[in-house]
Amino acid sequence: MSHKLLGLPYDDWIDAFLPIDDSEVDYTKYDRLFDGVVIGEKESEMYEPLITALNDTDILGDFVLAETYARYDKSDSSKKKADGGMYPKGSPAIKQKRTDWATVEVLIECKTNDSGDPYDERTSSGVPFAETRRDALGQIMTYASTVFEYQHLTHHFGVVILGSRARLGRWDRSGIVFSSKFDYKEEPDKLARFFWRVAHATAEARGHDPTATRVLRGSADYKTLKAWKTKKLAEDDYVARRFVRSLNADRPWWRLRVTDRKHGTKEFLVGQPTFAAPGVVGRGTRGYIGLNVSDRHGDNPFVYLKDCWRVEHERTQLEGDILSQLNEKGVTNIPTALYHGDVGDHRTISQDFCQCAKAGCVSEVVEESEEEVVEGEAEEEISDEERDEEVDDTDDESENGGVDGTADESGDEMSDATVDEAFGEEEAETDSNTTTTDESQTLATSRCRMKAHRHYRLVVKEVGLPLQEFPCGRILLWVVRDAIIAHEDAYKKAKIIHRDISVGNILMIPPNGKNGKTTYQGLLADWELSKRLDDYQAEARHPDRTGTWQFMSVHIQDHPHAQVEIADELESFLHVIIYCAIRYLPHTCDDVGSFMYNYFDDGVRRRQPEAEYTCGILKGYVMDKGTIVTSERVPVTFLRSPPIADSKKSSRNSKKRPRPPPPQPHPINRVLSKLFPMFSARYRTTQVQSADPLDAFDKGCPSTDTLRPSQQQEQGESSESLKTHSRMLEVLYMASEEAASLWPGPEDRMPDQLKPNFNPNKPEKTREKPTTSARVGDAEGEPSSKRRRGDASQT
Repeated sequence: MSHKLLGLPYDDWIDAFLPIDDSEVDYTKYDRLFDGVVIGEKESEMYEPLITALNDTDILGDFVLAETYARYDKSDSSKKKADGGMYPKGSPAIKQKRTDWATVEVLIECKTNDSGDPYDERTSSGVPFAETRRDALGQIMTYASTVFEYQHLTHHFGVVILGSRARLGRWDRSGIVFSSKFDYKEEPDKLARFFWRVAHATAEARGHDPTATRVLRGSADYKTLKAWKTKKLAEDDYVARRFVRSLNADRPWWRLRVTDRKHGTKEFLVGQPTFAAPGVVGRGTRGYIGLNVSDRHGDNPFVYLKDCWRVEHERTQLEGDILSQLNEKGVTNIPTALYHGDVGDHRTISQDFCQCAKAGCVSEVVEESEEEVVEGEAEEEISDEERDEEVDDTDDESENGGVDGTADESGDEMSDATVDEAFGEEEAETDSNTTTTDESQTLATSRCRMKAHRHYRLVVKEVGLPLQEFPCGRILLWVVRDAIIAHEDAYKKAKIIHRDISVGNILMIPPNGKNGKTTYQGLLADWELSKRLDDYQAEARHPDRTGTWQFMSVHIQDHPHAQVEIADELESFLHVIIYCAIRYLPHTCDDVGSFMYNYFDDGVRRRQPEAEYTCGILKGYVMDKGTIVTSERVPVTFLRSPPIADSKKSSRNSKKRPRPPPPQPHPINRVLSKLFPMFSARYRTTQVQSADPLDAFDKGCPSTDTLRPSQQQEQGESSESLKTHSRMLEVLYMASEEAASLWPGPEDRMPDQLKPNFNPNKPEKTREKPTTSARVGDAEGEPSSKRRRGDASQT
């Protein structure tokens, strides 16, 4: 979240974001407007007088403020409840006093005093140190994220009431710009001016996307979609069935417009997104199954539509152009690009205000020490801020899904990690300004990391299923093998490397009557971060780390400035297999949540030269030793069927019945035993090459990295196999094709073994000092948690 928040003085903020002429409005008549607002110990006592005061004036025009703190949106499974908001007249939120994410125009959150202030202009990042304030930030960011998911917005406004004071906020995909605090009881014109201007602004000025038209009840589009809900669909027509499921009556339906420079404007009807990346800041990818209403020919009217905010950079190539090039080169097992293009002139502007830091406004980076900044706050809070001031860039999205994240169900208390997740996926490319090592040490906490984003849509022909829905272990390997074939094809035929292998970027096309396939086909999607090999070699390196953290190779996590190579990509495919197997196949690991966190999400912080995170201890250990173990070094074995329940818990009569034989080992164990040596050899070879020559003179303590010449040759040969795709493809082909008869069927597929509410940071606090109960990833008592993204963390 580093440097994604920025503060401006009230006058600068209101004129920058709501530049509406209100010179004829007499704000003096509102001098005592908020005198009736009760400032006490209960937030609930503030809501009614505040909302009534504004509703009883002519400030709001066609809008009304509503109390919504008591009832959550009935379509929101997380049951979040915003305190209040500005809604159009006629919104169900007004009469029902229920949060309605689909129609809220301005969010309102109330706190009884400054201890709930989510912003802090005294810190370089704008993020406060105090835990209660960070909780408040996580809370409102989760609310804002939900608004962006339900509506099609370029930006969104919000108000935070802090006792007798208030702040204004504006969120877009680049960051959050907040106003200085003001006393609305002493200066009521400031809060009145905000609501007058936002209520009288155009829909676009309030953030609404004109290329997204909501489908209203009774319209022609509504009747078209309703007709699909009544159609009789073939059992194996998974696309149409999923499209109909997306037509959730409690969620808004939309007509979306895509303007392609070659094919003109195309329009699509969509329901609820099949995937929505959590958070506000970042690319904000949403995926839809779309009904093509522009080209009605053919028996398959459905497409997949990706809506996102791409990083605007002169080196960036549009994903649709990349896919088209790959399609032209005959690369197999990838989506087919149909239409794509930027959406209007939609561009984030938060990053433009970073310049204010040089002019000495509120957003100026403070040079004080942390102790001076947080004087009067508890010292233990600083450790959390230090943990979150990381400088790596990762990405979490795909065309048809990604690593999901879930919001805190209570909507009231948010963990520190949830604050990170609320900020959403951050881009894998940094801005083009590079610095030397010495400069980076100085500027690590002062340079603005907001990046310009452009709104972008891509339409592809294929509608795939998420890899996590694989029907059995053999098909899991089959689909991953297809994705590796796509990677090899792109590398050889188009000279392009993907650079973002993740579980969300591998899709499945199941066999059905329409596509004529006899088995599953794997697709490698989301080529946005790919790069041409010619540019790859010639281009100077930028201080970035490309990919999705959970699936990055140990090498890339430990060396963030290194180029991504074939070996790194193949290792990412291996991590994808492990990720799916641990969650959905039977095994002996009895704590899936801890394993998933320690293997995929954890990281160890490196203090120099920048506050970067490197590979977590468990993942590095597994890749080095070449075997899957838990954090307690207990080996994990995959089974053909679930483990037998503990006999002590069985009934008395069970003694009379013969006990079934224990489950047999799963074939995937053998596959992993063939793959692991290639990767562990790579890291052991690296250790040998980087060993200190002086170790040879230390007879009393020989180097643990020293190997016999025969061992070095054997490991060197194994690591050589990672320079091409051949060996890994050979292993997966043998396992999934030639040895198909040895695999169990669908009986090895289990429900998700990762508890949806798993939160590794919640049970205990260990800030005061290191203890023996610190996690395996902790180093010298330093919190080791990497920014948690996705369904590996499930905050």
